[in-house]
Parts: sequence; C-alpha cells; structure tokens
Amino acid sequence: MTQLTVSIENPDMLRDIKKAIKMIRGVVSVKVEKSKPNTTTIAAIEEVRAGKGIYCGSFEDYKRMVANLDDV
Repeated sequence: MTQLTVSIENPDMLRDIKKAIKMIRGVVSVKVEKSKPNTTTIAAIEEVRAGKGIYCGSFEDYKRMVANLDDV
C-alpha cells in the first residue's frame, strides 16, 4: 500500500479535506497525526518554561545580544 502525506496550514479545513480525500476512489483510510516537535524544540520549550529564556526590551537590545554571542 502506498501512503500520501498532506500538510495543511489551517486546521479548520481538516474536516472538509478528510471528507474530500475519502471520496477519491481507492482511498482505504484517512488518518490525522499531529506533528511532533523534535528533541531540540522540546528542550527549548522546557528551558523557556523553566525561566531560562532571554528577554530583550527592544530590537536594538536583541541585535546587541546576538552580536555578542561569540562571548558566551
């Protein structure tokens, strides 16, 4: 059996898209799987939740911080 992956931007359209795909001859099933973040993304989310994020009051502060990353 061959599988086709379809990515959609607007989850509000999911029901209609599933319905349309099911109408195609030869379609056996339509499953919905939420995307799972990779381990790097999960680690970053956990850091932010733990309060380890970096706050920049302005875009200028951000640019200064990024310019000084070599010092970290």
